[in-house]
Amino acid sequence: MKKVAGLLALVALVLTELAFASAVVTSSTGNVTAQVGSGVPRPVRTGDRLNQGDTVVTAAGSSTVMKFDDGQVAALGPNSRMTITAYRYDPASQRGSVLLSLISGAMRGITGMIGKNSPENVSVRAATATIGIRGTDFSVITNAGVIFAEVNGGKISFTFNGQTVEVDTGRAILTLPNGTVSQGTINQIYAALQGTDIGREIIAALGSLTALSSEINRVFPGIPTQGQVQGQGQGPAETEPGVGIGSGRGSPTGPSGGGGSGGGGTASPN
Repeated sequence: MKKVAGLLALVALVLTELAFASAVVTSSTGNVTAQVGSGVPRPVRTGDRLNQGDTVVTAAGSSTVMKFDDGQVAALGPNSRMTITAYRYDPASQRGSVLLSLISGAMRGITGMIGKNSPENVSVRAATATIGIRGTDFSVITNAGVIFAEVNGGKISFTFNGQTVEVDTGRAILTLPNGTVSQGTINQIYAALQGTDIGREIIAALGSLTALSSEINRVFPGIPTQGQVQGQGQGPAETEPGVGIGSGRGSPTGPSGGGGSGGGGTASPN
């Protein structure tokens, strides 16, 4: 009986770990670690599982791409820190909830089945801003109090200092430490970024995310890693990664060309 009880306890432990598993690492380059709270960091390698509560950290010259159980993809550029604050996914209903917290650095996200079926339950915190996701391919960067977000597909809601604005495909938003918020086409916001050192750092960080496009495209569309219905002709998710197509973004060293319509005012980062 003791052996049976011990075996049942072991099975329960394994099932508990599986229940909280969130994502698999599809690519890990350089020095990437994960830790829970103030625990000892552990190396993150391709094929590793990441769980709710993990904080993923990339060092200089390092990056990682992870695919969540609902098919959502998240990529981190160098010098980034992101916590999987909350993740719940029910494969049967293909619904759940996601909250990722970007503490610093650069992240690109493409939503999966949760974003398709429960978009109101997907959000990203970036410093003091909260981003609601509406079936979207987006990038967000936070650095020294500056927050930048651009949308390559779908739209986001961006809440900052108690105010919420929507940002559509081909547009970007920039917030400064003094509370200034600017929205416009991606090229317009890029032009504002180029005038300062911190702005150029943000543009460089965006370039590091662009360098991950091949891996992102390889693991996307957002087919879930578990709970996939077989034999019913189910194809990939309806959304596809934008990879900047149609966003109007120019090159990181000199934006050019139109991108989207309209344009809000812009301000140079402090």
